[in-house]
Amino acid sequence: MKGYVSTSWGQLHYRAAGLEHSQAQLSLVMLHESPRSSMVYTPVLEELGRTLPVYAFDTPGFGMSDSAPDDAPIADYARIFLEAIDALGIGRFVILGMKTGSYLGSHLIEAAGPKRVGAAILYAMAGPDADRQERYARTWAPDLDIPEDGSLFTRLWAKNVGIYGTASPRDLSMCVAEAVINIDRYNSIYPATFRSHDRTWRLITEYSKLIPITILVPDGAQMTPEEQVELVSIPGTREVLMPAKGQFASQCPGPFTAAIREAISAVSAADVS
Repeated sequence: MKGYVSTSWGQLHYRAAGLEHSQAQLSLVMLHESPRSSMVYTPVLEELGRTLPVYAFDTPGFGMSDSAPDDAPIADYARIFLEAIDALGIGRFVILGMKTGSYLGSHLIEAAGPKRVGAAILYAMAGPDADRQERYARTWAPDLDIPEDGSLFTRLWAKNVGIYGTASPRDLSMCVAEAVINIDRYNSIYPATFRSHDRTWRLITEYSKLIPITILVPDGAQMTPEEQVELVSIPGTREVLMPAKGQFASQCPGPFTAAIREAISAVSAADVS
């Protein structure tokens, strides 16, 4: 199913499955990468919803959610997600966040508190580097012009090939489509995301002492066709290798759902004991 929930920033759109399991001890809250939407999780939504309620939100400013205020920090996005989670009556939950969703999810742990967040499954990161992150904040996602020759589409295609490779033309097409359909705000969250990098790293390290945190490590990571990212292990977390560069829900749904279920099962087992 799909729905909307009201927050201080307007309406957040979400996709949900497994709501018949409303008495389950845990729900799963899924946060997507940018500039995509909750659509990225549709290949696994129903499967994950077989045993617990699952909610995949469109980040403010993306998909069908209302926009965020200009220059809002990542901590404010987390606060809005928590408003939505409370409004939907979600109790204790596990966070899944991919790429930008990892930054949002880490700050959501802080906003909700580790007693309410049973576990987190996040995407691998490079190590802290304030100068590098400031450079990305200023240059990585400039405003997009729309030339008459249609070259916008080939530029976006080439950029996404540089990030994900050519294994899935369908995923590349959806990356381009969601950026273009959201063209006036596709880059709205990137400066706040990059500038929160070092604090996000510290939050993950801190909360890994209090809740289980699983890091999904892609098969290679790049910012551009020329610039490879050196991913670094985060102290206290458990790493699971994924056989894809990204878009795990569509490119490796089996290993992806298995890693999520293992993290949820560990929380459930701990609750029983």
